[in-house]
Amino acid sequence: MNNKGDINLMFKWIFGTIAGAVLLSFFVSFSVTHLEGSKVLEGNKMVVFIDDKLDALGLGEGGNVLELEDEFLIGFECGSISAGEWEDDNYAERSTDKVIFSAGRLEGETINMWTQKWEFPYRVVTFNYLSNLKNYYVLVHDSDNSDDVLDLANNIPNNMNFQTVGSSDFNPSDFSGQAKYADKFTFVFFGSSDYTVKRIKNSFYGDVKVEIIEVNLNVNTAKIYNNYGDIEDVFYLGDEMLYGLIFSGTGYTCAKDRAMERFRTITQIYNYKVQRLMGKTNDPDCLNLLNEGRRMLNTFLSVNSKSEFYNYFEKIERQNRGLREKSCSTIY
Repeated sequence: MNNKGDINLMFKWIFGTIAGAVLLSFFVSFSVTHLEGSKVLEGNKMVVFIDDKLDALGLGEGGNVLELEDEFLIGFECGSISAGEWEDDNYAERSTDKVIFSAGRLEGETINMWTQKWEFPYRVVTFNYLSNLKNYYVLVHDSDNSDDVLDLANNIPNNMNFQTVGSSDFNPSDFSGQAKYADKFTFVFFGSSDYTVKRIKNSFYGDVKVEIIEVNLNVNTAKIYNNYGDIEDVFYLGDEMLYGLIFSGTGYTCAKDRAMERFRTITQIYNYKVQRLMGKTNDPDCLNLLNEGRRMLNTFLSVNSKSEFYNYFEKIERQNRGLREKSCSTIY
């Protein structure tokens, strides 16, 4: 009887152990699943929060600081906002219609924001410039363009980590201390430069990312040298787009192309507006001026070169001024 009792007790103990292990496994599995789900939720909430914040800031112009309340890795790729690493469980991504100029990936608890309206010549879209404390920008000017470069720098909010230096005083080793804490250093030379990406990186300790931009203010063009020294030739339309070039570096072309898509949409809207105005006026002078403006807008829709953009920018601006002087309805 005692042996039978011992056997029964043993079976009860084994069954209890197995059942307990199964229950423990279930609760652990549930907890992990719940935790991972919370991470995904946090990532989704973060990208929606940032997109909504950009919506609010887009109503005006100026600088702002976005407090994330925790350390996040935020990505701003072409047409999307993401949170976390691609392979992580908490990765989340959201498409956006914003035109964002940034270093691409910003890590930390804060994002510094600056918004400006881009007009060419009429208002087109809000540009969003984003950075953080780990991205540094150095504007290098010479004696011929120092006033223009300093004016550009003075418009930038103080928290954007911008510095200016004369070309005769420039030495990359002077920034080696800051480079220890940097994710990326962008050196913008207004004019040509003898410095290469490799030469500047050799002045730094660690593996900080370096990009060089050479800007020609006279013809509104630039060369972008990425972290490996590869070159891309670009142009910009107005100071607002030049700022975008500086903030985004190698990510500039995609953001610029999105801005140009919006530009063509807005230009088409103004084209329709002028056609409607032509149908409502009885003044022959106004009709002729509006018709000429309509033809300019039609051409403006299809231009692709920098020189054509600036040429028709000036023509439409002048045509709009002529309409105003004749007391006619204007293009914009």
